[in-house]
Amino acid sequence: MDGGVERVLEAAVEEGFLTAGVAADGLRHSLGFLAGTPPPTAGQTAVDLGSGGGLPGVVLATRTFCHWYLVDRGERRCRFLEWAVRSLDLSDRVSVLQADATELGRGELRGTVSLVTARGFGPPGATVECGAPLLAEGGHMVVSEPPEGGPSRWPEGPLGELGLADAGCWDVEGAGFRAFVAERRCGDRYPRAWRSIVRSPLF
Repeated sequence: MDGGVERVLEAAVEEGFLTAGVAADGLRHSLGFLAGTPPPTAGQTAVDLGSGGGLPGVVLATRTFCHWYLVDRGERRCRFLEWAVRSLDLSDRVSVLQADATELGRGELRGTVSLVTARGFGPPGATVECGAPLLAEGGHMVVSEPPEGGPSRWPEGPLGELGLADAGCWDVEGAGFRAFVAERRCGDRYPRAWRSIVRSPLF
């Protein structure tokens, strides 16, 4: 399966969705998302926000047995993701959604998801506001962290307003990750429209 993933990542570079350096590190970095939280199991649901060139969602779908939703707003990126899913024979448990994450958080997936992943999706406040409404109680959101990342990037008050609590951070060969757990379902106010999130971020 890893050979197939490598071919997908090479194609993502050719399409301009990933740089060669990101693709070369893609498998290792993607698996880091699962290093600090229980992986979702068969019958559960996971969502990758801003899947783009397939990281981390496509990689994680090859290593877990839940149903994955790969979410991106771009039509061209979604067509690429659909090709990647077919190429890896994952169509029975991976769906590609061309959608705005804020719309997704008010749809059928709201409050049902066990794991949300986000790699470079957006600023911290926007990322958790889009991810939190999807989570079932007890579900986790895992985001990639820059080298200078730390608790100050994720203030406790606004996280609590979304029903989230910090669930810890970890490093995998120099790559940083941080997790949040849904202590309760997100309130109906969230997610706001993307324009409002950008204009008045939670933090």
